[in-house]
Amino acid sequence: MDKKVEYVPFVGTVEDYLCRSPWDFYSWGHIALGIASFSLLSLMITITEALIGPAIIAWWFILLLTFSVGVIWEILENTVILWWGWRPHNRRDTFVNAFWDIIFVTCGGAFTWLLKWIIKDLISLAGRYFYITALTFFVLVMVAYFIGFYITNKNTKKAREEHHKIIS
Repeated sequence: MDKKVEYVPFVGTVEDYLCRSPWDFYSWGHIALGIASFSLLSLMITITEALIGPAIIAWWFILLLTFSVGVIWEILENTVILWWGWRPHNRRDTFVNAFWDIIFVTCGGAFTWLLKWIIKDLISLAGRYFYITALTFFVLVMVAYFIGFYITNKNTKKAREEHHKIIS
């Protein structure tokens, strides 16, 4: 009773590999989620510092919360959102895809923490510059998301034309 092993590439540029490959255009959305989560959660520190003084929350805790957002999102994405029928092709993420999605959320948060360190700690600029820069990178990542969406659809259309079959 051998199971047929199907090749799934690391980068899914065709619709059939969405939610199965570790990296697909949705991965850009997960990076954006990490940037947004870290930025919004960091307001707990920024507002506390502005109103009271030194914050009692550490920056690594904000990254840990960002990781938690990634885990909670994957659970919601593969249960509630799937149940509502909002998932592409009504398909769950594979374990590998879900694992990498959480990594991408965390990497987005870690990158934003690096931005915070460069802007606020290294250059000593005001916090507003950190948030403006984080917003700029969020928008850039979302542009990459839409470019990936376009490429995936174009590659899927080409694959269907070449192979005269429906993929998925």
